[in-house]
Amino acid sequence: MTSAPRTVARLLVALACATGLVLTAPALASAADLVHVDPARDVVGGRLDSDTDRVTPSERGVDIRRVRISHGTDALVIRFRTRGPLPRKKFFLGATVRTPAGTFDVTYTKMFGAVYEMVTQDDQDIACTGFTTSLERKAVTFVVPTACLGTPPWVRVGVGAGVIRGKRLFADDGLRRGIDDEKLRLSRRIARG
Repeated sequence: MTSAPRTVARLLVALACATGLVLTAPALASAADLVHVDPARDVVGGRLDSDTDRVTPSERGVDIRRVRISHGTDALVIRFRTRGPLPRKKFFLGATVRTPAGTFDVTYTKMFGAVYEMVTQDDQDIACTGFTTSLERKAVTFVVPTACLGTPPWVRVGVGAGVIRGKRLFADDGLRRGIDDEKLRLSRRIARG
């Protein structure tokens, strides 16, 4: 028969181990994830034939609010939500992915009745088997197999959205207030998990 102090000691050791696992598991899992909340009402708009832009708080469809990036062993999943429903025409959604091997662009564009989904590197299309884009009412999800990106140990990702309404372009960078000359702000390095 086991003594009470020995049983209590075993229970405390087991509880300490379980607590250690619970406390470290989220940290291990989050090493491959990034979640960012972007400011609301920070869409920048301007005429297509002008360099003058201004914040346009009424544009909801491309106002990115929340970004989640998951860099797994098999796929890079990029998801972002907007403040309002995504536009139905003349819009683009995209991500820039920087890796040790180079920079890639992931895009979904709907213009003039055609839809374009692609992964490119240096403006050259890449045959990327398994690449998918899922659109929901207020969200988009890109799933890019890491093999298409050279199976990188880390990535830095930027996301953006834009829409053309008449002769005006409205755009938002998901990782900063507004947008800056077509260059998306990149995240910190996200290690493969």
